[in-house]
Amino acid sequence: MNIELQDLPRLLSFIRADDRDTWLKVGNGLKTEFGESAFSYWDSWGANADNYNAKDAKSVWKSLKLGNNTLGSVVFFAQAEGWKPDNTELTLEQKRQFKLEQEARRAERQKTVEADAAKLERMQKVVAAACSKIWDGYCVLNGQSDYLKRKQVEAYDVRFINGTILLWVDDLAERAGVVSRSNVKEFFAKLPKPRPENIYFRRLSHGTLVVPLFATHGMLTSLQFITPDGDKKFPKYGKKSGSFCFLPNWASFDNAPVVAIAEGYATAASIHKAIGWPVVVAFDAGNIVPVATTIRDYFPYETIVICADKDEKRGGEKFAYQAAENIGARVVVPFFGEPVIDSCTSEINQARSL
Repeated sequence: MNIELQDLPRLLSFIRADDRDTWLKVGNGLKTEFGESAFSYWDSWGANADNYNAKDAKSVWKSLKLGNNTLGSVVFFAQAEGWKPDNTELTLEQKRQFKLEQEARRAERQKTVEADAAKLERMQKVVAAACSKIWDGYCVLNGQSDYLKRKQVEAYDVRFINGTILLWVDDLAERAGVVSRSNVKEFFAKLPKPRPENIYFRRLSHGTLVVPLFATHGMLTSLQFITPDGDKKFPKYGKKSGSFCFLPNWASFDNAPVVAIAEGYATAASIHKAIGWPVVVAFDAGNIVPVATTIRDYFPYETIVICADKDEKRGGEKFAYQAAENIGARVVVPFFGEPVIDSCTSEINQARSL
């Protein structure tokens, strides 16, 4: 099917731009096929939606990763609404030219994908080093967290921000660093006006809970910051996929009859507090599958129980069952509050029988 840039207005006219998921997939497909030259077509189409925001569109386009969707996804959406391709027969020369242009776009796209992947790897290392600096130099072992109080769980191998610090990341220079306390004001004063888009920063204040993320071999990859009101953030470029946290600590997993995997820190801490299982924190539903594979490598013979959050929107149970099938684990959906102890205790006996 021969679709060129000039064909996009008609193709897109068949698709409604109001649904954000469709809007994202169409943008991803167009960017994957045509690169930056497709932005104006996507943006003009998106402007027809009632919820259109020009600033949001530019930001989202910039963040779209090549290859997640293709032009075929766009064609699928259009065909579902009645679009049909132009059946005009091309000459042999036109076909040859179209094929050359298509192959050139694909080669350029592959270069971009490889360059993005290489930069991501470099930036993950840079940010991991900055996170290590925060973890070792700007956190305290004992502190107060309104979030932990509200969740009624303990602080297991986590730390606390003491004072105010700033984590900054420069996309262009491929650098990251930490500004402490009295120097934060000076940092902002020196920033050019308006603030450059290539510089990301996150201010961390007193009372922020800091949860570490580790990869294999105990290497710190990133940090999760949980504010007193429960807002959870990760630094830009912080490596979350496949990273995890041991709770209450690594030593607690020695000779453990059952190893649990849960999504968030509070859920994991609640499970450990209720029944004493050591728990691996995966941080979100989509990360359960890669984390479970790694944990099975760590514990090839132990019983692993994946404690799924009952949240259909984020797919907690779906990912939990997928991970369980991959590694031969059991899935439970704990009930929190008074029933959690009885619920989880009964599951121990069943899990041990696997």
